[in-house]
Amino acid sequence: MILAIDIGGTKVAMGSYDLQGEHLRETHLSRHNTEAAASLFHMIEAHFGGRVPRLRGIAIGVAGPVHARHVRLTNVAWSIDADEISAAVKAPVYLLNDLQALGYAVPHLPDSHLETIQMGQPGPGPAVLIAAGTGLGEAILVRHDKKYAVLPSEGGHATFAPVTGQDLDLAKFLQRRYQGHVSWERVVSGQCGFRNLFDFMRERGDQVSPELADAVGDRLDIGAAVIAAADRGEEIAIKLLKWFAQLYGAEAGNMALKLLATGGVYIGGGIAPRILPYLQGGDFVAGFRAKGRFLELLDAMPIRIITEPHAPLLGAAHFAASQHA
Repeated sequence: MILAIDIGGTKVAMGSYDLQGEHLRETHLSRHNTEAAASLFHMIEAHFGGRVPRLRGIAIGVAGPVHARHVRLTNVAWSIDADEISAAVKAPVYLLNDLQALGYAVPHLPDSHLETIQMGQPGPGPAVLIAAGTGLGEAILVRHDKKYAVLPSEGGHATFAPVTGQDLDLAKFLQRRYQGHVSWERVVSGQCGFRNLFDFMRERGDQVSPELADAVGDRLDIGAAVIAAADRGEEIAIKLLKWFAQLYGAEAGNMALKLLATGGVYIGGGIAPRILPYLQGGDFVAGFRAKGRFLELLDAMPIRIITEPHAPLLGAAHFAASQHA
């Protein structure tokens, strides 16, 4: 049995998989609050109902930069030591960046778990992966021996690049808020991206209904409230989600252009399936394609949204299986 773990800013997902030849069979899934348990080992015990069975390996995808056998999460006051976990469970433990784990799932996802928003014409080059969830993750998929090697990145923390006049005004607003550097994660993420766009739009005079104002309150993560308001037809929420989609596409296009991602662009994370109509509506692709003379190159790149919610677990499990082999 292989245990896969996906640790994000708000939740921990776990999945048990039986390795049958080259195939993995999912046997049990569980979900935990990131800040609810005293330790990751206690969560592992809870996943198995108290007693941890003999394992072939554990692969852990973590939202933060991995340094050798240790990682500190970016948006949560957590740190993980792979050697400590390995000693406790008496099995090999592999640490991956969370987007690395998701990337290893890509070759194993059926078309039914991928939503195409630009057909393109895939080529032999690398593919890129971008995923807005609590934060903004990015990774690169490079073909190697008929398989993909997945390279982690912290590109979500690179400097936000405004394009339109509205973007420029937003950048000035956020420079005052953060007293300097404004990253892409500050505008394209669940933890603070929706909040920052909403506060900017409200300050410039966009009208907000009492119902949305009450739902938003002073919380940081307001995505669910904004999506619900858009579903009701509230103008500020619809405008916000269309703008969010355009900004998301702009950064995906930056990645694709820098890496000549003729292998395609994959969109992951928990936000994409929740705002699928806005990603399909043209704003994402418009932001992606707005690169001047290189429009033709970007037009040829397929763009696909990952709709399988357990893809990070599947990718982590496949990585652990490959290491075991």
